[in-house]
Amino acid sequence: MPRAFTPKELKAITNLVRDWPTDKKLTWDAICQASESVLDFVPTRQAFVDKPAVINAYKVRKAAITSHRDRLASVPKPKSLTAAAETIARQQLQISQLKDELQRMADMARRFIHNAVLHGLKREDLNVPLPKHDRKE
Repeated sequence: MPRAFTPKELKAITNLVRDWPTDKKLTWDAICQASESVLDFVPTRQAFVDKPAVINAYKVRKAAITSHRDRLASVPKPKSLTAAAETIARQQLQISQLKDELQRMADMARRFIHNAVLHGLKREDLNVPLPKHDRKE
């Protein structure tokens, strides 16, 4: 008769399921095989039937893997390596431009805050919400 799992072993198996790679298929047989590294034997699926932590970890990770796979399927694939390289280059240029723009905006915000403090405005004055517009007019 197989022995009962210790809480430490259950935690290790749960972590093993939570850390399951998204590129590998998650099945109970695969979990049983991977559990051998923790338990020094290959348990059966039935050994996990009354272990809610493992079952919940399985359900959550399975949903995450399925969601990841569906997201990847919805991403348009380039027709060639050249098209992919052009897309990457265009996106890297856009990221660089957005970072520069963000830096300029941060510099402007620091300048505004500095000047506001010089003219006696307090942080509370600067954080007053904008007035709401009355659209009935």
